[in-house]
Amino acid sequence: MTVIKFPRNVCVPLKYEIPLPRQRVFYLGIVYTGPAMCQDVTRLYLKRHGKKNGTRKWSLITYEKYDENDHREYSIELDSCQEDDVPEMLCQYFIGEHISIDDLKTFGWNGKTKQNAKIIELRKN
Repeated sequence: MTVIKFPRNVCVPLKYEIPLPRQRVFYLGIVYTGPAMCQDVTRLYLKRHGKKNGTRKWSLITYEKYDENDHREYSIELDSCQEDDVPEMLCQYFIGEHISIDDLKTFGWNGKTKQNAKIIELRKN
């Protein structure tokens, strides 16, 4: 029987990336739509698609009936965009202020944020 001793300082613990959630469709909230009194309610969902050519596509969808007589609901894609443009797409539908960047990251979003900040110089005269 052969025993091989390894030095203790050579072993480096492995680092694992946090995997994407298995869920691909995430509930965002409701938006009031329709005529002047805004009596219709639309439930919005964010859908994560797979990567294609290194970029991921995201869609804003809802589940509605095509006809009043139809008993089934279908997923209807309202808008779609690349991964970096998701916060802008959510702001267009007035739901971006309610969803934080941390919420998007728990959904599996890995885009870049486009935040502009005003730079104020503090000088002593």
